[in-house]
Amino acid sequence: MSLPHALVTLLMLAASSCHGFSITGHRHERSLEEDEDWVRGKEEAANLSSTINEILANYDPKLRPNAGGEPVEITVEIKVVSFGELNEANMDYSMDIFFRQWWYDPRFRHNSSTPFNMAGDPSKLFWTPDTYFFNVKRIKYHYVTRENMRVMIYSTGKIYFSARITLTAQCDMDFRLYPMDTQHCPLIIESYAHTTDDVDYKWRKTVANKGKGIEIVSQEMAQFELAGIDTKLRDTKNSKGSFAGLSVIFSFKRRLEYFVSSVFSPGVTLVMLSWCCFWISRDAVPARASLGITIILTAIVLCGSVNEAMPPVSYSKAQDYFLLVSFGFIFLSFLEFVIVLNTDPDPKWLQCLLVCLRLRPKKRGKQPLKLMDVVREKENSSNTEPDTELIDAEISHSPETSTPAVNSHVGGCGHTLTQRVVVSNGGQGATVMLFDNTGAMHQGKIQVKPINKDPPKKRKKISSHWVDIISRIIFPASYIAFLVLFWRNFVDQAPF
Repeated sequence: MSLPHALVTLLMLAASSCHGFSITGHRHERSLEEDEDWVRGKEEAANLSSTINEILANYDPKLRPNAGGEPVEITVEIKVVSFGELNEANMDYSMDIFFRQWWYDPRFRHNSSTPFNMAGDPSKLFWTPDTYFFNVKRIKYHYVTRENMRVMIYSTGKIYFSARITLTAQCDMDFRLYPMDTQHCPLIIESYAHTTDDVDYKWRKTVANKGKGIEIVSQEMAQFELAGIDTKLRDTKNSKGSFAGLSVIFSFKRRLEYFVSSVFSPGVTLVMLSWCCFWISRDAVPARASLGITIILTAIVLCGSVNEAMPPVSYSKAQDYFLLVSFGFIFLSFLEFVIVLNTDPDPKWLQCLLVCLRLRPKKRGKQPLKLMDVVREKENSSNTEPDTELIDAEISHSPETSTPAVNSHVGGCGHTLTQRVVVSNGGQGATVMLFDNTGAMHQGKIQVKPINKDPPKKRKKISSHWVDIISRIIFPASYIAFLVLFWRNFVDQAPF
């Protein structure tokens, strides 16, 4: 179909609709009352438009309502469509709102029962409040598909003005309890040029906004949840006078799920991994050293990464205390291995302590036997085979093969020998020969340990170092106590 034919068709449709016909050519059934209402509404709209134009023709937008008289009372309501991001690094937050204002202007009184409704910027036509946001960094009015503004003028002279705004406001944040913190972000509204003698503000309290003047459509945020809203009246005084205003404080409580998954869980895991060194043998130096160094480097990377998105504040945050103490436990577990390598695994004081606590039986050292005692043990022995058992013995002086020499050793014990004893001294041992009454000789050989020439003792192999055993208890108990105190201290301080 060509363009001329299309235009002709549209004109026919418009003509038929104006004359009460449908597309098929049948007339719409409409009652006489509907026709009268339609005609009456059309006339009233035309009269209202004409009245508003007459008012604007003689209207001075530079003068406020009741100029020179009572101040204009501005009633304010904010409808929050959505909250944006809370930026810790820049200390600001953003939101998308409908900003609504009501006030009375007697110059717009008219007799129409229908309010005048218009979509557009009224500041170019008549007086509007010079309301501004005191702590806003950036603000944007929406103009798609045209100005997102609405004006309604009632017959009593009451004016309603609504505009859609996206703004980013300053928020002074305190991170001492981070990430158990709750940030209180204000939005301050004031008159820019008019003092309290000209303009006054108040919140519009309704059931929809729960009597606070703030209506929330959506409060979903990524890392925060809306904990509360507090609205107040504000009166600012400076050298230029006293300015009325309003303030609303949004309280945002941080969610802990992200902190638990990205900081707390990795930190606790690294500390627990450092305890694994206590169960590794002290002889496995490469294994314990490599594990300790790897965990320390990982902890340093974790501490640096979690603070990238945070401002460089001059005080310590709760998260910093947690990471610092966790890193301290990891570093101490590495120093513990150095102590293990440079201390005795079974010192004498520990032996005495265990004996006193009855955790280890008391060792009875072998008393070296005098040669006289050995002879006494052998005198009644019926064993004629050489004694191959190694017996510790002590020889005060080198015995001779003569009987008097033997008697000098044996006689001191007060025992009367019934056999003749002959001792022959050798380099590593002594041969003891016993003669009974019949003259039969019995020979046995004992090992003699020279005085002050003790052979080296074999060190008993100990499975775990005493420092490792103590660390297996002290480190976990201390860290668990720290975690309990950490959560009780900072969570109790966090305002909910």
